Amino acid sequence: HFDSIVVELTIVLFMVAAGTNFSLYYLVLHRSPGARQDSKWRLSRLAPIYRDPEFRVYFGVLVATSILLTADLLWSHVYPNITVAFRHAGFMAVSIMTTTGFGTEDFNEWSDFSRGLLLLLMFVGGCSGSTGGGIKVIRFMLFFQTIRLEIEQAYRPHVVRPLKVFGVKVDNSLRHGVVVYFSIVLFLFASSWMTLAAIEPNDQWEAAQEYGDSTKLIDCASAVASSLNNIGPGLGVLGPHSNYSEFSPQGKFLLTMLMLLGRLELFAILVLFVPTFWRSH
Repeated sequence: HFDSIVVELTIVLFMVAAGTNFSLYYLVLHRSPGARQDSKWRLSRLAPIYRDPEFRVYFGVLVATSILLTADLLWSHVYPNITVAFRHAGFMAVSIMTTTGFGTEDFNEWSDFSRGLLLLLMFVGGCSGSTGGGIKVIRFMLFFQTIRLEIEQAYRPHVVRPLKVFGVKVDNSLRHGVVVYFSIVLFLFASSWMTLAAIEPNDQWEAAQEYGDSTKLIDCASAVASSLNNIGPGLGVLGPHSNYSEFSPQGKFLLTMLMLLGRLELFAILVLFVPTFWRSH
């Protein structure tokens, strides 16, 4: 019953909506008494959504990755035509980036490029103020703009150019916080990946040949990325047709902690491990 393009488009629409900043919906739905109700007025009420810089980047990434996945799937001869390829590529791109975790196809059968692109999308997530997990689009915008400014200052040291988002100047403390956040995420991902690979026995991955290109390092990396960003499915033994039953109890405990960290925001949990926090209270 779910093998329907209409059903999939409906799910995609609501996945994109759930990954959008909910504050924008308030601005769209909040109408002053006695306002005009013509078609031009209704279109103008959607302006907070399509004029929002974060939403434009969010939607642009979804479209760009869907096109890249479609091109690679056609190049790899996974699907016979562009319609079928774009249908499954678009659905999986939206599902992974919005951290919904739905699946219509076994992407373990896709090429390394497509699977790697899906792995990167796990870290992006939805917009700020949405139900999505991941790092969030606004942090990526601030991070890359900070990198751009630092590169410019390398060859123009006397230029003072403020960083602006939504037309508002971003102070240095917020820029510093974004860089620290990315550093913590990278450290957690790398350390948890190595820890999970070390505690998991090798024999169960040697026996998991049914998953195609499943390797222990790749599977553990996708498990950590999926748990930290609250995705659900991953690569190899964590494909859309599989689950986390292959992992040991110790590995499941580590992944559970990562899911808590990713869902409750990093600083809110990490502060509990700072001794001065408890002494101050």
